[in-house]
Amino acid sequence: MRLTRRAALTGAGFGLAGLATPARAATTLKATWNGWPDSQVRPLFDAFNQAHPDIAAGYELIPFSDLFQTLEIRLGARTADPDLYSCDSPLSASYGVRNQALALNDVLDTSQFAKAAVDAASFRGKLYSAPFSTSSQLLFYNRAFFKQAGLEPPAADVQKRWTWEQVVEAGRKMADPAQNRWGLIIEQAERPYQLLPLGQSLGGVALSADGLRATGYLDGPAFVEGFSFLQRLYTDWKISPPGVFDNNVTPDLFGSGRSAMFLAGTFNLDLFRTKYKDLDWGIAPHPYFAKGKPVTPTGSWHIGANPRTRNKDAVAEFLRFMTSSALQVEWFKLRPYVPVRLDVWDKLPEVFATPTWKIIRYEVENTAAARPSTPGWREYEDLLRQSLRDMQSGGDVKSMLTDTAAKIDRQLLKYSKV
Repeated sequence: MRLTRRAALTGAGFGLAGLATPARAATTLKATWNGWPDSQVRPLFDAFNQAHPDIAAGYELIPFSDLFQTLEIRLGARTADPDLYSCDSPLSASYGVRNQALALNDVLDTSQFAKAAVDAASFRGKLYSAPFSTSSQLLFYNRAFFKQAGLEPPAADVQKRWTWEQVVEAGRKMADPAQNRWGLIIEQAERPYQLLPLGQSLGGVALSADGLRATGYLDGPAFVEGFSFLQRLYTDWKISPPGVFDNNVTPDLFGSGRSAMFLAGTFNLDLFRTKYKDLDWGIAPHPYFAKGKPVTPTGSWHIGANPRTRNKDAVAEFLRFMTSSALQVEWFKLRPYVPVRLDVWDKLPEVFATPTWKIIRYEVENTAAARPSTPGWREYEDLLRQSLRDMQSGGDVKSMLTDTAAKIDRQLLKYSKV
């Protein structure tokens, strides 16, 4: 749905959902917030307001599909509204160089957070968003598929993680495209978030250090090899279903028993536990290439601060509170995103002692790689997504990546003097 300026400025029909301003509050903060259920957001703001009677923080929930356009309109208006906003972590640099995000180096102690989260929030030495959540990836598998094929499923031990070569070998024995049965489904089959580790595992660097050049990086040997492997999943080996790009469809394909393996985000854990109660599934670490190294996707929602806010001290207090250890524990209980604060892992030992969370913690601390830090992430992602789509139908991967890298370079050129 295309959002009009009028709709965006009224929150696409959503009203201000935060607490009413207490009579004694000297400062009011307004936040444009990702449209999670109100039951998961209100407790956070309630806690802040109760701890800060002189500040009244309210929020407006914007549906995910409308959030980015809403922020473009509001932040682009160069006013003080909103004071704070939900920031998709790879957009931190973009907001920063366009003077739509306040630098937070003097507000937060970055040593508290996972390194990849700080990398995602930073550009040219400045921290442009407050880490609030992160993510990781797992290899889900259907035990019934492996049992029927007489195969041992992948181990949960990160030291025994499967290689991509093992995934293909097993997947080919279990796939039957004619029956709509697949060896491997990739949840986000066109998105750099999930697919960049294919090149990174082989030593590739997705973008230049200054975030402004893709040629020589994205079209280098590592990504050509990694994405050629990706292409063969669909064309030569036929273990993955081509043309399935809807992130709402892919979990359902695995959940309904159409695939032996599913490479997917940690946000699917609750889905399979609750929606597919009869599915006998297990988890294993993210694969890697035998001659390479383990690299896993990461990143999620951060909090940005409007540099034009008239309440910088209150904003700083809000950010410190929302990223505090105690609040982050409560946030995890409300919505179990992967913790972004390192000390939260030790606060809930009864939760994080499971094999699943042991894998996730290891990945966050050892193999996680943030998406490239660039002011042109939107352009980079859009162009690469189209190329990744096209690869599933065949064609020369090297030529596709060379062409895509050149297009990205032209888009990034406008940021060279920013």
